[in-house]
Amino acid sequence: MDLYILRHGRAEKRAPSVRGDEGRALTGEGRTEILGVAEFLASRDVVFGCIATSPYVRAKETAEIVARALGKRGILAEWQELMPGASIEALESRISSRPEDESLLIVGHEPLLGQFTGYMITGGAQAAIAFGKGGLAKIRNAQLDPVRGELQWLLTVRQILSMK
Repeated sequence: MDLYILRHGRAEKRAPSVRGDEGRALTGEGRTEILGVAEFLASRDVVFGCIATSPYVRAKETAEIVARALGKRGILAEWQELMPGASIEALESRISSRPEDESLLIVGHEPLLGQFTGYMITGGAQAAIAFGKGGLAKIRNAQLDPVRGELQWLLTVRQILSMK
């Protein structure tokens, strides 16, 4: 499995007008940056079997932008296992139910994404990767039994936008 990991884009600050953390939407700048990430993926002819997203608004909007840019709106799925506070074990279990030969994009939040990425490339919980908003990683040949994968690349949103 090729596993792509994307942190949501820049979101609104917490404010009384926003309905809790889960209701924070992407900012205009966040939408623009994620569109650049989506165009980067489209330029590489990536085809996902599934784009899985946290149910939080900012992650769902991020996933929807990517899906639209790739022309694959029907493959979006909300996973509770990508919510803030979810466990590596729960995410691992959910991913293990996916076909081994597909490419999967997961869209979520820190620190879970960074912890899960570290786990996938080291096989342990001692390492983590820091994902900035809009950060994207690709783990090639990701397997869960035993846990292993090869970090092919890790890019910040600025690096992605500079490649355009």
